[in-house]
Amino acid sequence: AGAMRAPGRALAHGRGATRMQAWAEPEFSAVSIASVKPSTGSGLVEVAIHAPDAFRAAYTTAGQFVQLRPSADVKAGFFAIASAPGAPGALEFLIKETESTQWLAAAAAGTGALMCAPMGKGYATGAITDVGSAPCTHVALCAAGSGIAPLRALIEAGMFGARSAQLLYGCRSLDAMAYRDRFDDWAARGVQVVPVLSRDASYAGATGYVQALLPERLARPAETVIVLCGGKEMQEGVKQAAAALGVPSERVLTNF
Repeated sequence: AGAMRAPGRALAHGRGATRMQAWAEPEFSAVSIASVKPSTGSGLVEVAIHAPDAFRAAYTTAGQFVQLRPSADVKAGFFAIASAPGAPGALEFLIKETESTQWLAAAAAGTGALMCAPMGKGYATGAITDVGSAPCTHVALCAAGSGIAPLRALIEAGMFGARSAQLLYGCRSLDAMAYRDRFDDWAARGVQVVPVLSRDASYAGATGYVQALLPERLARPAETVIVLCGGKEMQEGVKQAAAALGVPSERVLTNF
C-alpha cells in the first residue's frame, strides 16, 4: 500500500487476551530518491528509490515491504514495494499523500532518505504454483485504494502461467485509481482488470465494494487462490466471503 499500518504479531497473553509484538527496530541505510511522479490516481504518487544491491537481493517475493524515513529523528513508515522482485532499476513504491508522507511525495530526485532492507515474507505464492490434490486454476486479486501496490508486484512477477486471473480493484472513482496506464499491460499478461467504484453512480461497470462483488466473480472457488491488500474492512469482508464460498483459508493470501 502507500503508508501501511505497522504490522505486528498477536500473541496469546493471559485469558484470551492478545498483545501486539512490534517488529524489532531494523538497521537503516542511506538511500537516494530516483524519481517522484504523479500517479494516475488522485492523491497518490509513484516514488522510485535507488537501493543497495543487498536490499534488491533481499526482495524475493511480492508483498514484502520496507521502513522508510527522512532522518533518524523521524518515525519510519511502512511501505509495500510495488515493482516486481528482480525487476531492473530502482525499487518502486505507490505513496498515498498524507501529512506523514508529504516529505516523500514532495521530494526532488537526489533527495536522501533512510531505508531498511525489505521485510516480511510477502505473499505465500506457493498456494498458486504448487500442484496439490486441488491445484489452483484461477487467481482472484482483490485491492482497494493504494493497496494495489503489492498486487502490481505480483502481477508483473509473471507467475500465473496458464491460470486465469482477475483483479477486482476498488476505488471511489476512476480518477482515484492508480496504475490505469498499466491496465493494458496487465491484460496482455492475462489479468482481467475489473474496476469496482463505490462513489460513481454514473459508472456503467461494477459498482459497490470488492467484498460484495467477489461471490459472483468466482466460478470455481475450490480451485481459486485469493490475494488481497487494502483496508481492514475490505480484507475482513473478502475473508468472510471466501469462507462462505468454500475457499480454504490457506488460499486467502495477505502480505503480513
